[in-house]
Order: sequence, then C-alpha cells, then structure tokens
Amino acid sequence: MAVEGARHRIVIEGIGATIRLGYQKAADLGAWRVEGDWLTADVRMVDAFRITQTPLLFEIVYPDGPPTRRALADVSIAAGRLSARLLRHA
Repeated sequence: MAVEGARHRIVIEGIGATIRLGYQKAADLGAWRVEGDWLTADVRMVDAFRITQTPLLFEIVYPDGPPTRRALADVSIAAGRLSARLLRHA
C-alpha cells in the first residue's frame, strides 16, 4: 500500500537555543524555527571558528527535564540569520 499526496511538515518555534561544538558554545540563538528538516534562527552571538567545525549540535534547554539535541549540517550565517539542516541522529 502506498500513500500519495502532500507531505506533512511539522513546525516548531522557540525563543532561544544554543549551538554547541562538544560542550563549547558555538552560537547563542534568539528566536528560532524548525520546519521539516531545516532550522532558521536569529543569531545573538557566534564564535566564528567553532561554528565552522563539526559535529555541531542544536540544543534546546527546558526548565524541567533533559535538553533536546539534534545534529546539524550545512550551517550558514548571513545578515544575523542562521540556517542549517537538522540531521536524523545526534
């Protein structure tokens, strides 16, 4: 049985997050949005060297419970906006 038709996209948004290279901060993000496999965000602070390294992790911290982490690829920053592809596994 095949399913045909439009693909569904989940969209989530937040007010702040971090991109890490190991335990080190590569970028501090303001408002962010994930649509499908793509992340876009306002950049508050970026370490120009660390953001070019791999593996980078997108990290969302919550008041309760463990953080959510997703691996990133194809990271680019232009005019204070970050875009990156979220990978399936961290």
